[in-house]
Formats: sequence, C-alpha cells, structure tokens
Amino acid sequence: MVCGICNGTGHNRRTCPQRNITGLVNQQSNLSVANRPIPPSDPPPPIITVLERSSLNRKRWRKTIQSVLDLQRFVKISLLLAENKENLKYAYFHWLKNKDLYILFPFYPDSLGAFIVGILNLEYSQSTIQILNTTNQACLEFHKIRNPVKDNKRSIKLINMRKENYLIYWVVGNLMIEDIDKKENGVNYMGMLRKNDKFGLSTAIGHRFYLVPHRLDLEPPYHPQTDKQFFIEPYLQLNIHEGSNKEIHIDEGEKLSELNRWKFNALKLDYLIREMIKLGAKNNETLDVVLDLHEDITLDGVSEWYKDIAGIPSTFTNIT
Repeated sequence: MVCGICNGTGHNRRTCPQRNITGLVNQQSNLSVANRPIPPSDPPPPIITVLERSSLNRKRWRKTIQSVLDLQRFVKISLLLAENKENLKYAYFHWLKNKDLYILFPFYPDSLGAFIVGILNLEYSQSTIQILNTTNQACLEFHKIRNPVKDNKRSIKLINMRKENYLIYWVVGNLMIEDIDKKENGVNYMGMLRKNDKFGLSTAIGHRFYLVPHRLDLEPPYHPQTDKQFFIEPYLQLNIHEGSNKEIHIDEGEKLSELNRWKFNALKLDYLIREMIKLGAKNNETLDVVLDLHEDITLDGVSEWYKDIAGIPSTFTNIT
C-alpha cells in the first residue's frame, strides 16, 4: 500500500511518520535546503570605493611630485654653493625634506648623486654627482650636530670596602622615563659583591640598583620578585645618573669614608717619598734633612688589594 502523505510503502496515512497530528503546517519540513535562512556571520570587510581609491592615488601623486620638486631645489642650491664648501650646509633645509628617501638608494651615501641625476633626468656629469655627494655629506654632519645622539650607557665598577657581602638587584625600569618610586617594580638578581672585592656592571643613566646585605658566602637559591619583597632592608639604593663615577666605593653608602680617604692619601704620599729616595733624593743635602723625617713615620700594613684600590702599585700590577 502506498502512503498518501509521503508516497512511501509499508504504512498508510494514519501511521505515516510525517503525519502532522497537531494540525499546524510544518513549514520548516517543507523548506528546501536552498531556501533555509543563512545563519548570521561576520560582516564583510569594508570595500574601498572608487572615490576613496582615487583620493588615495591623488595623495600619492602629490607626495611624489613634491619630492621631485624638493630634489630639484636641492640640486640647484648645491650647484650654487659648490664654489664654497663651507656654505653647503645651507642646502640642509631642502636636504631635510627628502632625508628619509635618500637612505632607500642602494649603496647610500656614495650613490646619492648618481640616483638624483637619474631621477631628474639631468645631463650625466661626474662633477655634478661629486657636488651632490659632497653636499649630502655636509648636510649629514650638520644634522648630527643639531640632533646629537645621547649615549646613556655606562660601565661602572662597584668596590666593596666593607666587611660583608651584598646581593645586587637591578630594578626593572628607568627613573628618566617613569616614576618608579610610586609603584611596585620587578627586580632582577645581578650577582653577589663579596667583601673586599669588585663587581662590574653594564648599565645606563636612570637605572637603579639595591645592595642587600648577605651573611653567607654562597648565593641564595631564591630571590625576591619585586622591590617590595626584600626580607632584609637594603644597605644602599644606588641610582645611576650623569655624574656617577666609573668606580663607586661601597663604604659610607656609595662614598668613601673619611678614614679610608686618609688612608689612601697616606699610602700615596708614602709611595711617592719612597720613589724619591730610590731616585737618589737623599744625596741632596736639602732634601736629605726632610726625608730623614720619613723614617720616623710608621704606617700600618695593608693588603695588596687595599694598595690596588688606593691607586699605588701592588702585586696586582706586577710592581712591588
């Protein structure tokens, strides 16, 4: 028997699985796949209209034409000033307008003159090319003078005059760019400055370091993550600035104590007098009386490391 609803066999209209017992029209079942609504998707990318494309092309043409005009003015002024090389810097104003264009020329700066001659379709002349290259060099030097590149890098040496070790932490940030005092900053462990030892740092102006006392001679396995997590109060907060010395003595803070300053001066004077005696100063009747007083002065012995820090010859300099 053929079903009158679906034209299938094996059942009738009463037992047809497609029979609508609610009496409502099953519209969705009657919709074909092609007629089903398309689910919403992301909006298509914006399409550049003909007017927008035309406007973009006009801007590019204006920029190209202006660059050619600036090149023509640069060539004209360079040729006028060629007789006096000291005045070539007066072409700087027109050179500056195409400064970013020149570096695109292969083999710049040697190729600048030849490229400009080719772009402007000028008569090929080795003299003109040489003048343009010379003017470019003069403008480059003048530009460096007006826009100096400030070297903020510093290499410093920490000299520990104290009888304890210090852990060195660098604060992530720069005092010259942000206010790191008003927030919690990350820190990186740089190393341990041992007692009576030195530690070199490659740093920059605006950097900050913390020196934290450490009793052991072994480095700790764990370190704080920020400058607010120190278990022991730092002995010194060291800020690098333009006036920072290449050698920083860790003594009274970052300065040499008065006692060590006197010791350094005494050691230097003692060394100078001994050198004068070696050179025969005692053979002089006038100096001999003064130098005899040196024998009455007795200085306490100091280590070779201390001599080296004081700035007099020691075993570290192979001079005794």
